[in-house]
Amino acid sequence: MNSKKLCALGTALVLAAPALAQQTYPPPYQPPPYQAPPPQYQPPVEYQPPAPPPPQAPAYQPPPQAPAYQQAPPPYQQAPPYQQAPPYQQAPPYQQAPPYQQAPPYQQAPPYQQAPPYQAPPPPPPPPYQPYQAPPSGSSSTAQTYTQQQGIRYHPWRVQIEGGYTITQGSTVKTLLNDGGSGGLGITWFPTAAIPLGFRVDGSYTSHPQTLHALDLASQSTGQNIADGYTDIYGGDVDAEIDLHLGLRSREYFFGGIGWYRERTTLKSVTYQNGTICGFFGCWPGYFPVFSNAQTSTSGWLNSWNAGIGFEFPLGDPATFFIDGRFLRIKQPGGGYWDFIPIRVGIRF
Repeated sequence: MNSKKLCALGTALVLAAPALAQQTYPPPYQPPPYQAPPPQYQPPVEYQPPAPPPPQAPAYQPPPQAPAYQQAPPPYQQAPPYQQAPPYQQAPPYQQAPPYQQAPPYQQAPPYQQAPPYQAPPPPPPPPYQPYQAPPSGSSSTAQTYTQQQGIRYHPWRVQIEGGYTITQGSTVKTLLNDGGSGGLGITWFPTAAIPLGFRVDGSYTSHPQTLHALDLASQSTGQNIADGYTDIYGGDVDAEIDLHLGLRSREYFFGGIGWYRERTTLKSVTYQNGTICGFFGCWPGYFPVFSNAQTSTSGWLNSWNAGIGFEFPLGDPATFFIDGRFLRIKQPGGGYWDFIPIRVGIRF
C-alpha cells in the first residue's frame, strides 16, 4: 500500500473520532477496522537506495544442442627409437694389498722379582701389670669377681655325683683284670673366691671281671673248677684342685693327691647237675650249670696316689657338668703296683 494512502486514511480517522464520541448511545460493539501498523521510518529519498528494477521475463533460450562429435584420438604413436645402452665401463684396476708388516720383535718379560719374606706383625704389648686386690671377705663383690673370672658362680661347698669307665694299665694288671665300670660320690670345698684353689674328697667303687688267665690260676690254686670271678676296688681320694678359666662358659681344672683302697676278689665255681630243663618249646632232661662262691678274699687298706685333669661347663646355677680323667696307682700287698685310668663324667651342684 502506498504511503500517501495510509496518511489520508489516518487523517480521516482522526477527524471522525470526535463526532463518534458525541453520540448518546454507543452503537453496538463492532470490532475496530483493521489498522495497519504505523509506517516504519523511511529515510529521505536521497538516502533511499534505488528501487530494484521490475523483474523481466527471461529471454528465450534455445535448448542446448547435443555436443559435436568428438574426433577419435590421434592415430597410434610410434615408440621412440631404441636408445643403445652406454658402453661398458671397465672396473678399476686391482689394487694390490700393502706389503705385510712384520710384528715387532718379542720383548722378554722383566725378570721375576721375588716377594720379600713374610714378616709377622709384632705381638701386641702385654697389658700393664696391675697388682691384685682381694675383695673383702663376705662382700657381695666376691661372688661377682669369681663369676667374671671363671664363668661359674662361686659356691664354697659343692657336691658331685660321677660315673664312668676304668681302664686297666700295665702288663701285670691286664693279665688278671679286665676293664670295668665305676661310680662315685664326692664333695669339693673352695675356702675363698679370691684364690681358685680348693680341696675335694672322692669315694669310688669299681668292678673288674677276672681274665681267663686269672680264672685258670685260681682253679689251680683252689683245686676247683673256677668259671667266674671279679675284683671290686673301692676307696677314696683326698685331692687338691686348681681351677683355670677358659672363657665365660667353661673352665679347666687340675687335681691330684693321695688315697686308700681295698680290693675284694670273689671266685665262683661251677658244677653241672642233671635235671629237667624247660624252655619256650617245652621241657626235656639235661645238665645245667650251678654257680657257687668258691672263695672270697679282701685286702687291707692300700695306699695310692693319683693326678688328673678335667673340664667343667655350667648348666644353670649352681649345677655344672664335668668330665675328667686321672691316673691312679694302687700299691699291692705282695709288692708292685696296679695302675688304672678312671674316666668319669658327672654333675656338681
